[in-house]
Amino acid sequence: MKVFNKAALVILLISLLVLTACNENTTNSESSNTDNKKYEIAGILMQSDVEWFKQIQLGMEKAAKDYNVNLKIGNSNLDLAEESNLIDTYSSQGMDAIVMSAIDSSSSTQAIKRALEKDVTVINYNTNVDEEVMKYFVGIDNFELGAQAGKILVDYVNEHLNGEAKLGMVTLSMFEVGKDRERGFLSEVEKAPGIEIVSKQDANGPENGMSVAETMIQANPDMNVMWAANGGTTMGVVQGIISKGLQEKIKFFGTDMDVQTGNALLDSTNPYQAVSTQDPEKIGYQSVEAAVQVLQGEEVESEIIVDLDVFTKDDKEKVQQYVEKYSNI
Repeated sequence: MKVFNKAALVILLISLLVLTACNENTTNSESSNTDNKKYEIAGILMQSDVEWFKQIQLGMEKAAKDYNVNLKIGNSNLDLAEESNLIDTYSSQGMDAIVMSAIDSSSSTQAIKRALEKDVTVINYNTNVDEEVMKYFVGIDNFELGAQAGKILVDYVNEHLNGEAKLGMVTLSMFEVGKDRERGFLSEVEKAPGIEIVSKQDANGPENGMSVAETMIQANPDMNVMWAANGGTTMGVVQGIISKGLQEKIKFFGTDMDVQTGNALLDSTNPYQAVSTQDPEKIGYQSVEAAVQVLQGEEVESEIIVDLDVFTKDDKEKVQQYVEKYSNI
């Protein structure tokens, strides 16, 4: 009788182990199917031929691969009608999420509303929209971006110019991000009593930047440092300095890194000294990542702020790595 009980107990234990294993396999299989759901996500770029947005796309594509996402990329080309059409099309196609940089904080909202009404998750990156439709934002603090540039310039003036300089600012006050950058920049520069702002003008784009720089230089022959608030414009200002033959006298500090800026930093004769910048590839990555997390029901911060970066003429190895990485995109 005792032998029979032991045998029965062994059989019972084996049966329980088999059942447990089956249950675990079933649970793991179900979990795997859920985790491996292939979400359909659309990414909308403002300008697909611009290096900044090419890096955004690289980040989106890397996140799509890492998170097993079907990613579709569209280009609004700074056209509100095209942006609206893309949002409506992706919503009708049953996309799970749309990741976008809105062209206008107000005018872009109606199309976003229509997407939200169809239960499409919308992640805004780079640009903000009206609060009533903006659930999630991935980007940078533009005030801090400007402040970072200001601190770099002040440190240079203190170290190389005995704390005194005549400064020309090429701003971007026609856009809210430009205003934020200018305020941040001034928050640092105004701490330095030896720096005098002798000129401040708006510009946007290389040609405009070059023209404005030449005008400012002509009107302020004692100016010896300059700053510009956005990419593209920065290289125009640099060319304006060079066209006047003043690359030895006027030192330049910029905002927004690109390959052209990298090459300027690597050139010892170029007046470009340092650039305060964001990381568009990381912004693209974290935008898609946030979309996946929202779709999976995870708790996601309504505002995800991506870290800033700095490239300087002194750190040629870091600059060279950047140039090699992005030269062929």
